[in-house]
Formats: sequence, structure tokens, C-alpha cells
Amino acid sequence: MILLDTVNKLIENTLLERMREEKPVSVEFKVADFDGGRYHIFTSESKSELSISFTSSAADSLLKNGGMEELRKLYGSALVTAESGYSVTIQYKVDGVPEAEQAKIAAQAGLLKSTLYGAPILVACSKLESGGGGPIIDIPLRDFQERMWIKQDQKDRVTVIFSIAFSDPDDVVIGKVFLQEFKKSVAGAPSVDFRFDPPGELTGVANLPRPRSAGSQDVGYVTFVLFDRHYTGAGKQKAATILPSFRNYLHYHIKCAKSHLHTRMRTRVEESIKVLNRAKQEEAQPKEKKTAAGKTFKRQ
Repeated sequence: MILLDTVNKLIENTLLERMREEKPVSVEFKVADFDGGRYHIFTSESKSELSISFTSSAADSLLKNGGMEELRKLYGSALVTAESGYSVTIQYKVDGVPEAEQAKIAAQAGLLKSTLYGAPILVACSKLESGGGGPIIDIPLRDFQERMWIKQDQKDRVTVIFSIAFSDPDDVVIGKVFLQEFKKSVAGAPSVDFRFDPPGELTGVANLPRPRSAGSQDVGYVTFVLFDRHYTGAGKQKAATILPSFRNYLHYHIKCAKSHLHTRMRTRVEESIKVLNRAKQEEAQPKEKKTAAGKTFKRQ
């Protein structure tokens, strides 16, 4: 399995290349990301500063649930007033940056989305670690059907639940096989459960995502249970960075599996066609018939 990178390489490379340019260069482009996220990367009029703006359907909810505090911790003065139409903006000076600091700054900028999306989990883990608690947190990752809930069930665990919407019947089959593997117990890993009915931890939560039709299984629920070995010390940051990307991770591997199956089928068909072509017999050319005297015989 391939883990999706938590650093946005496009932002990291763009910022790094701009800091290494000898002459000021104008940069401006927009790009989309997973979860309906949108970036706007552009330089100031003087070309000495590079700004990176981000927004998504979940951004406002994330900012209210610890996102803004985590961004301030990481970016400090680089966090500026958000650009119109975007939820958050960071800005860096790109001229005269010491070479020893360039890679660090570029990698930090690439963590903008990961830091924002992981903030609610980090806040919940920090509260539980200090003995506190709080209400369940509801984050719309992409739309109403695909959400993330963070709940402190007891004094020793944090539960993170994802609702997964499958847009295609084939995705349901592949996704179910894929998610069953997560239910296997692995030493040191969080406890994982997958089901099509809402788990008990969401009892009392209103307006839960439901299948589009009766008897359909196009919406599933994946539950991760983090224990103290996951949310204390260095593990806390790792859990908060990786878990929010699970929805993207799942859909990415479903698409990879479908692509692989289609490639295998096309290869098998091509091989079968080659075998059939080799089995065809060439049409026999009519042979000349000779008489005893050596003359060509032609039937009238």
C-alpha cells in the first residue's frame, strides 16, 4: 500500500525554486487538491514575497476546531489575513533567504493542508492527554456524505470515524475487500472496524449520512480507536497527520485497483487475439493440374 505524501510537492518545489532564482520571477497559478481543496499561489507586485492561499468545504469547520491555533504555532508571522475567496493564506519572503533554511521553509509551506486537517485530532489528543474532554467534533471532509467525527469516548481513547461514500457499485465491492484488511489485528496499530451501519459511538448524532436508496451499501463507516500509545509523545503528531488523509487514501487505492484490473483484462484479451490469429489457416492457392503430356489442364 502507498501512503499519500503529507507534503504538497507542488507548493514545496515552487517555493524552493523561487527562493533559488537569482532574479525576481513572477509566479501565479491555481491548482486543485483532494477533498475539493483549492490553492492559489502568487507573488506580490514587488515579486519579493510568495503567497499561498487554500480553501475547501471543510476549511471553515477545521479552523473553528483548532485549525487556526495550530497554523499560528507552525507559521507564526507567515500566517496573514486570508485572501478573498480563500480560508487561509501564508506568505513568505523569497529573496535573500539563506540556502541552509530554504528546504525547511519550503517543506513547512507544503504542510499547510495537512496541518489544517489534522488540527482537530491533535486538539482532541492533547485534551485527553492532559485529562480533559470535550464534545464530539463533526467535520465535513468533502460533502454531507463524507464526514469525519472525533470523539473522546473514555479517559483512555480517542475515536475517529469516517463515513465513506461509494459512487460506483464496483467501488463498493473493491472497497469492502480493501477495508476488511484493516480489521485484522496488528500489534501496535489502532483498532479498526468497518461496517455499513452507523457505529454505536455515533448514537444520538443527528443527520447521519445514509444510503441513497433502501438496501444499498453505498455509504460505509470506518472507525479508528487511538489509545494512549498513539496520542502521547511523538505518536500524537503522526496520528494527526496521517488519519485525516484516510478518505483520500482509500479512494486512491480503489482507483488503482480498478486500473490494474482493467490493464490485466486488456492484456489477457490482446494475448487471446494473438492466439486466435495464429490459429487461422491461410487460404490454399489453387494448384495447376497437368496432363500426361505436360500440358496445363483446365476444367471447362
